[in-house]
Amino acid sequence: MKRIKMIICASVCGGAVLALAGAPPAPEGFELGGNAEKGAATYKQYCAMCHGDLGKGDGLAAAALNPKPKNLADKEMMSKISDWEIYLVIKEGGPAAGLSPMMTSWKAVLNDEQIRDVSAYVRSLAK
Repeated sequence: MKRIKMIICASVCGGAVLALAGAPPAPEGFELGGNAEKGAATYKQYCAMCHGDLGKGDGLAAAALNPKPKNLADKEMMSKISDWEIYLVIKEGGPAAGLSPMMTSWKAVLNDEQIRDVSAYVRSLAK
């Protein structure tokens, strides 16, 4: 039944909505916070290799990945993704939100403040 709902959503809603269909709801009162300026340095160190310097999914490692990394600078797609979903995917990895397992969890490498900072920076890429 879940597969049928996802197929229907894919044909009606488009990929961006389908991509995060598996994300659990945000905890009550969740606020991202985070410092985008601090997050930029962490992003460049850990994320740009796949997502590219400007978040367009064109990093050096992207060519070898299937599926390709998301274009985090795509305003239309990112407008449909909540701060919670960005945070969740960085912290827990793609599978936590129904995305590719190629998007790894960063919670063993980054602390919560760093994850929030990177999330804030990712949010800023589509503005």
